[in-house]
Amino acid sequence: MAFYGAGLFLVLAMLPLLRSPLLSVALVAVLIGAVIAWRWPAVPLALAGIPPLVDAIAGSNPLPSGGFTLLFSAWITAAVVFALARPGHSLALRTIVFSVPVLASVALLGLMLIRLGVSPDQAYGSSKVQLFAADVLVVLAGAVLVGTRSRYVNLFVLVLLAIDAAGALIFIYDLAAGAAHTVFNGRYSISAAEYPIDMGRASAEGLLLAIYTMLSASRRSIRVAGMAATPVLAIALAGAGSRGPVVAFALGLLTLLGLSATNRRSRQRVLVAAGVLLLAIVAVPLVVPSSSIARSLSTIIGSASGLSSNGRSQLWAVALASFSHHLWLGLGTGGGATLVPGLLYPHNLFLEVATELGIIGIAGLFLVLGGFIQALGRCWRLTAGPERLVGALLIAMFVTALVNAQFSDPIQSNGSVWLWGGIAVGMSARLAARRDASSTHPPP
Repeated sequence: MAFYGAGLFLVLAMLPLLRSPLLSVALVAVLIGAVIAWRWPAVPLALAGIPPLVDAIAGSNPLPSGGFTLLFSAWITAAVVFALARPGHSLALRTIVFSVPVLASVALLGLMLIRLGVSPDQAYGSSKVQLFAADVLVVLAGAVLVGTRSRYVNLFVLVLLAIDAAGALIFIYDLAAGAAHTVFNGRYSISAAEYPIDMGRASAEGLLLAIYTMLSASRRSIRVAGMAATPVLAIALAGAGSRGPVVAFALGLLTLLGLSATNRRSRQRVLVAAGVLLLAIVAVPLVVPSSSIARSLSTIIGSASGLSSNGRSQLWAVALASFSHHLWLGLGTGGGATLVPGLLYPHNLFLEVATELGIIGIAGLFLVLGGFIQALGRCWRLTAGPERLVGALLIAMFVTALVNAQFSDPIQSNGSVWLWGGIAVGMSARLAARRDASSTHPPP
């Protein structure tokens, strides 16, 4: 009653704002968002990929710089708080507060704050700390919550697939109309504000989710939707012209198919998914320029434009040299921006943390990843039947995110590693609690 009373008081306090049309619309949007966060806590987390679509449709970012980050971090936080305020979510609360990956991630943030004062680039370091808190830790808390309920996981997967497919459709429309944004030669993006690699990552993620729906969905309509989304997402993945997401997708796909083909029925669905994927690959050259295809596949086929062509290997060498000179605590948070002019980070998660936070930071990162891997292993061991496919998906998506993190984006933009690892942490806690309950109260 106190909770509902506070909500009613807040609504009444905002009534004077209705005299302004703009504020009235904002109030209605806030109320709708609050209802969604209350009823479907997984939706705000899944909708965090909407900002690029808004940029593409509106032509520019309609919010001030950092507005989307603040908006979605607040929305996800509200969903977590609403869920934990209701009965029946004590497991989620314990897991969020006491799990090793969450505690290690908070400790990593603390180390970033401590080392910010000695950074040679404190402005970038301060931005990194804020974004790590908003885009990684908040996402981690939401992901753990989602993992503690199977229906949350199912809803999250479907909504995220819809968002990724919608972005790919917009991208293909622009590409076919000749209006796609050419960021670099042979590399296209959904909008001028988005890098091609972001489009590639979202498409690779969506493509794996589409294949998963073909393998797991019991409803025919959902399987058909996954089939329809597959060629769209494959075209967008190739059109982005980014090599890292293609390599990450290939490894994630092998992981997903290898873990899914455990019985005859699953192998039949794997064959169907493989056939749909082959048809999608045939459709790619009909839409995507050959230069984009060649660049996307250059690492896999071993052409001359491999990962060293854009300075990755030289950048990694510089980062290693810096790490060797600042072994224990690194340069300081954001210090990697001073290594190579024009580049803010080493394009490798491990080297970035090692360069800026030293061995202590790397130890914290390994503790986070080790906790995720342990949770993924528990999800695989404690599941059977349809739930095992969920475990296979989480492992495949985590592999994809971790591989992507070794080629691009700083730590604060690699929240997908914490997203899929966090869902595994929540799911493993749920499975362990169910196992303990069944052992304590065996069936008659």
